Amino acid sequence: MTGTGTSTITFLPCGAYTLPDAAGLLGLRLERMRKWVSGVSLGAVHGKNRRFPAGDLGSRGQGKDRTFGFWTLIELFSISQLRAHGLSMRRLRADREELTERFQTDHPFALEGLLTDGRRLLKELDDASLLELGTGGQTDFESVIRPFCARLDFDSQTRLASRFYPNGRKSSIIVDPHHAFGRPIISGTSITTEALACLVRGGETIDDVASDFRLEPTQVEEAWDFERQLAA
Repeated sequence: MTGTGTSTITFLPCGAYTLPDAAGLLGLRLERMRKWVSGVSLGAVHGKNRRFPAGDLGSRGQGKDRTFGFWTLIELFSISQLRAHGLSMRRLRADREELTERFQTDHPFALEGLLTDGRRLLKELDDASLLELGTGGQTDFESVIRPFCARLDFDSQTRLASRFYPNGRKSSIIVDPHHAFGRPIISGTSITTEALACLVRGGETIDDVASDFRLEPTQVEEAWDFERQLAA
């Protein structure tokens, strides 16, 4: 069966994240993130021979200067969710390769419609059927888990993730690659949580900061708590 609904992606969204950035936003251990993005050396000279647990995720630079874009951030989120639901890295690596080929995208784990029943990965198709990865066919499942949709918005044309809600949809904090270079912001604005927290940290009251930026005090308090969690 050939891929449907997504053409080859030739541009990158805004946003540049370091490994510590991603670890904080996703609530994951830094060392785990490093293995997923940088790979594990197999002993070759200069570490060129590496195995990537879930596939070669797109990134730039080396060591502490390594950065990656918004869609790689979302792929890392997806990997963490699928691992939490019991899927092995070996299975994810094979499924990622299949999705890459079928849907002609370098960021298959940022696609809309990824599901799992806790044992296998599935992909919703345009005709409302489900594709079971690794079988070469389509199938129906009565019960699937949706570990991605609750914290992501998707672009209607590319079917790739367009916004990430690090604290869930009830929070006013979002990560949008087209605003503030992909830094966490208050929804509906380009005001970063970092800027708000910096003012509070410097001695400004939450009410004064909210008044200056025409925000609700609860939004400033949420940004303050969020940035303290990232720094913890």
